[in-house]
Amino acid sequence: MSETIPALIMTPPAGPSPGEAWAARGRAAAACDLTRLLLSCDRIGPVYILAADPDDRQALVSLGAVAYEPPSNGFHFGRVLAGFLEWSGVDRLAYFGGAAAPLLTEPLLREAAARLDDLHTPAAVVNNYHSTDWALIGEAQRMTALAEALPNDNPIGWVLGQDAGYAVEALPANAATRADLDTPADFLLLSGHPDVGVEMSAFLREAPADLLGMVESIRQVLRTPASTVTIIGRSSSHLWQSLERRGQIWVRLWVEERGMVASGRMARGQVRSMVGEMLDSWGAHEFIRRLATMTDAVLWDTRVWMAHRGGWPPVGDRFAADLGWAEQVGDPALRELTAAIRSAPVPILTGGHGVVSGSVYALVETLGSP
Repeated sequence: MSETIPALIMTPPAGPSPGEAWAARGRAAAACDLTRLLLSCDRIGPVYILAADPDDRQALVSLGAVAYEPPSNGFHFGRVLAGFLEWSGVDRLAYFGGAAAPLLTEPLLREAAARLDDLHTPAAVVNNYHSTDWALIGEAQRMTALAEALPNDNPIGWVLGQDAGYAVEALPANAATRADLDTPADFLLLSGHPDVGVEMSAFLREAPADLLGMVESIRQVLRTPASTVTIIGRSSSHLWQSLERRGQIWVRLWVEERGMVASGRMARGQVRSMVGEMLDSWGAHEFIRRLATMTDAVLWDTRVWMAHRGGWPPVGDRFAADLGWAEQVGDPALRELTAAIRSAPVPILTGGHGVVSGSVYALVETLGSP
């Protein structure tokens, strides 16, 4: 029998705003579901957790995970990972962000482990080569020398493949490999998917009814022949094809500023958006009025517009806007846009990259066979 692979789950701290607290509860639910899945799979073990929140740590330890507490000298992903590898001594590792695999199944987990077994070492199997959220890694001790190249987990696949000479295999794009719970919309788009875990199902049952109703409205639009769905932001042709394969619909696809974070364009203030130019020129309510005359539903990565304006507002503002809580948004322009979206005659769901990429696969997979 193939050897087991130790796992490490990292969960971030909760923010202070109501929107951040709501998302933190959802991430905790996802982490519990993931921990149970990993513990139940005989290809994985033991399961270590690094949880910033003490309550999350206690909950995951109670399920059978082993807590790892790094030195409290600030968080840098690569350095913390290197510290864990040195502390544990493991040389094969299944790494997961706590909310990075909400639709992972045991068959897919076993498939990923089998693929790692088959690759010539050093090797890794990742959910996404260009933006990694979880990975199974052979010869993981080599990563201690790569700490400074990993400010977060997203570059894992690229750094291992391009800088460290690993054979890196990315799994096919679908909801199980690409859904990552980053912004509130990512959670909402999981509703109705058959692979949602027990804890996440309970969390979603308590989600705002109006937002769940919006997701259901978008789902019905996708099921209605000759309807039009608009996708705005850092999307891809692969998602476009997936949407059109699932139903006889029209897709308006406005793709802008893919890679704006990874390339450094956002940090340098170089993001440009034609949608942003129109929104700035017409005003929020007029832009939404015109948009609603052209489409039956909208999925909108508003972070491009935010970066076009010169930088993202605080995360509390962003999450409140995604949840439609206009009164809790401090940024005046974002508050006005949130109010305009909430009064729109068509469903408009906003979020980050996931709302036009990974999380939409979950919605698409609830539509049935193409």
